[in-house]
Amino acid sequence: MPPRPLPGFYFDQERNRYFPLTGSGRLPAQSGYVPANPTSSRAREADLVVDGQPKRRRRPVIWNSATSSISSVDVARHARSLRHSRIAATSSGFSEPVRWPFGGESQRVSAFRTTPTKQFFGDTSGWLYSRAVRSTIDMPSRSQNSPEESDTDRGWTEWTPELSLAPHSEISALCTTDTCCVAVCFGPTTKICVQDAEVPGRTQLLHLSSVRDVRAASLKRRTLVLGAADKVVHLADLDRSDSTAVRMFPTRSDVFTVAQQENFVYAGTRAGTVLRFDTRINNAKMAGQVLFESGRLPTASDSSRSSAVFVHPIHGGQSLVAGYMDGRFGTYDLRFLRPMARPSVTYAGQTSSHGHCYSAQWQQGITLDPSEHFLFAAGLDHRIRAWDVDSGELVSLDVSSSQSSPGFRSPNLFAMKFATHFSALQIVDAEDGPEQILWASGGSEVWSWRLGV
Repeated sequence: MPPRPLPGFYFDQERNRYFPLTGSGRLPAQSGYVPANPTSSRAREADLVVDGQPKRRRRPVIWNSATSSISSVDVARHARSLRHSRIAATSSGFSEPVRWPFGGESQRVSAFRTTPTKQFFGDTSGWLYSRAVRSTIDMPSRSQNSPEESDTDRGWTEWTPELSLAPHSEISALCTTDTCCVAVCFGPTTKICVQDAEVPGRTQLLHLSSVRDVRAASLKRRTLVLGAADKVVHLADLDRSDSTAVRMFPTRSDVFTVAQQENFVYAGTRAGTVLRFDTRINNAKMAGQVLFESGRLPTASDSSRSSAVFVHPIHGGQSLVAGYMDGRFGTYDLRFLRPMARPSVTYAGQTSSHGHCYSAQWQQGITLDPSEHFLFAAGLDHRIRAWDVDSGELVSLDVSSSQSSPGFRSPNLFAMKFATHFSALQIVDAEDGPEQILWASGGSEVWSWRLGV
């Protein structure tokens, strides 16, 4: 009669008795245990040597994962280095003088925006200008032996004055989408011009008598946000004219810059505070969340702070790029907020614009490229600088290696010193290639560069 199986025991046929499985006795065959064979160990050692040379062992899986991660980091670093080198090589620029139809001694470009089919700029006298892309049939023929061509010859019509939005008040903000352009004037009352590209000739004028000194604007679809004196103005829908579509968010300081990200509105103030408002909260007296403050100026005798002049959410709203009037730029992590938080990435080298906050010269062109790889800024020293957004590395060349010269062909973008400072910068994807185009405007000039060319 065969022995009965007992849980936790095995039956030894030689000794004719049961032993516990954890004991020192021999394990049964059904346990899956195979005694070690000394000869097999020696055989394995012999297999590791071929022709007197040791064979390479197979790396553990965890080592392969580590090397894969390292190579991914190397690939990302190499791609960033290539982008950096390409942007630093930008040298082919085009400049176009603006011909003022009404004298123009005191006129200058104060705001600029471009779309794939139309461009706009506003001047310091309250005029709004525009031009459209020229069709292929209407484009003039050009000889191959005459490379000197302006940007207008390359596909744009002449600048045409559209309307005078507010005489003796400059156009302080311009916003565009593919189907809409919004122009806002600076003054004791606010006038807004809305042009709808889908309906030619349709222009809507809005008047906000309780809003003054608008310095910034942000347009997302049909939602418009204005940065005004002591408040942020939120217009939920430009197609609605009732009072319920307009909301005021108090800031207790003049707003110099605004931005939108889904349901949030970001605002930078003269006092150096960066605020965030949640538009889903229906409270007329809602105070904004203080994200961070600029801190006191190291050279100031009082407790004055550097004004925030640029805010732009990146990485899906997880981070925010902020710029201050004293020339500091940085990226802040919005997941870890403190009023006096330090930026996770800093961008050094920009000139300070303090002392110009009460004049139009304080407004310097600042922008990010559509892929959020580079930050561009124009300084009061009449130069343009760029930084890698992720690393903070300055994209720049030695100024002494290149000197600016008039004409069609320009030296390297980052080695040039321009005749005027630029009040507006914008980067767009080229319609006829994979490159990106940088537009810069200021004074009586409009410049453009194909980045990396």
